[in-house]
Amino acid sequence: MAYHRLNRTAVSLLEPGGILVTCSCTGSVRREDFVAMLSGVAQKSGRNIQILEQRGAAADHPVSATCLETEYLKCLICRVD
Repeated sequence: MAYHRLNRTAVSLLEPGGILVTCSCTGSVRREDFVAMLSGVAQKSGRNIQILEQRGAAADHPVSATCLETEYLKCLICRVD
């Protein structure tokens, strides 16, 4: 997955205690899958990644219960040790 490669590269460049802001606007990637990808990055890189905040679209961009792909905006703010 491209998100894994991209985030693994970013994590490798961060000093311990650095802040990683990672985002996805892909409707086919669920929030749970995006968090799981970050967990895989932590395991493969041997770094601890703490999710400090999870963000998404603003209130004027609601998610449809009948089309969950409308929750396509995902943002994780993390500390990498």
